[in-house]
Amino acid sequence: MIPDSVGMKSIAKLAVIYATDFVMIILVFFSCDKGNLPPVSKLTAFPSIGDTSILFEFNADESEDDRSFTIALQYRWDFDGDGVWDTEYSNNSAIAHQFKQPGNYNVAVEVKDIDGLSAIAGDSVEVFGENLDIDTLHDSRDGNKYRIVKIGGQWWMAENLRYGIVIPTDREQTDNDTVEMYRILQSIGWDTVGGIYLWLETMNYRVNDPKGICPGGWHLPTREEWEGLFAPYPPLYSLQYYGKEGLSNLNLDLNNGGFRMEDLFIGCFIGNPHVSGFWSSSYTVEDQEYLPYFCSFSSDDHFLFPGYWSNSGLTQYYSVRCLKDN
Repeated sequence: MIPDSVGMKSIAKLAVIYATDFVMIILVFFSCDKGNLPPVSKLTAFPSIGDTSILFEFNADESEDDRSFTIALQYRWDFDGDGVWDTEYSNNSAIAHQFKQPGNYNVAVEVKDIDGLSAIAGDSVEVFGENLDIDTLHDSRDGNKYRIVKIGGQWWMAENLRYGIVIPTDREQTDNDTVEMYRILQSIGWDTVGGIYLWLETMNYRVNDPKGICPGGWHLPTREEWEGLFAPYPPLYSLQYYGKEGLSNLNLDLNNGGFRMEDLFIGCFIGNPHVSGFWSSSYTVEDQEYLPYFCSFSSDDHFLFPGYWSNSGLTQYYSVRCLKDN
């Protein structure tokens, strides 16, 4: 049997140990509390590439703070990366901005919490301006003149080809050593709309010669060249940039092309964006049938490329834009 005095000493010793451990826990707990931390700021830009005609959206919604609700955070913006804030603080975590000059911009947002602590996040955007590389192509075959523009180091026709003799819509284009075309809706401007052609007619019935019916020194763009034209620009805005009166001055527009279906209906793409198209020289072969590729528009007025008219490619008629040889 343990004497009472010994038992009391053991209990006291245990109490001291527990008390010491408790104090240590408290100290560790408070030592981990480093006080209020600045916000974690995050910024995204959409789109990352655009032109001077569109609004870029900058969003800092995902910014957060350890002690402030998101609604309590404040934001201010520097759109040109010069270190000077272009706005005052506000509760707007997203903002739209239009750049008046082309260039690369480093956009910054400063996020501040209710205690005045702040953090900065950034993102960059590339802004295209108006394309001023514009010239004129003289077609010596018939005297036609075409506006041409240089995009991505290559010269493109900014008007649809209108070379050949006009035939009535009830007559087919055939391999007869004469370039034939259909003329469409003269009332809206023949020089702008140009002609529309069967793919084989466009290729001058030599499917492996990309020159086709283009003027000397020019050729029908390949599928890859069409894709490369649009690659630098976000698809969502490609029609706005490359379309009618767009800053590229290429003027690929739904009102700037024609089509002819198998039932001999002929007209412009007005109201029919799902059937618009411009021929390429590229093709595939399935079941011994040529399936040519064309650059087409989708039904929501955005570019959709590449595409080909499966199983009926040789019986569709579209517009032609030529590309200068390198």
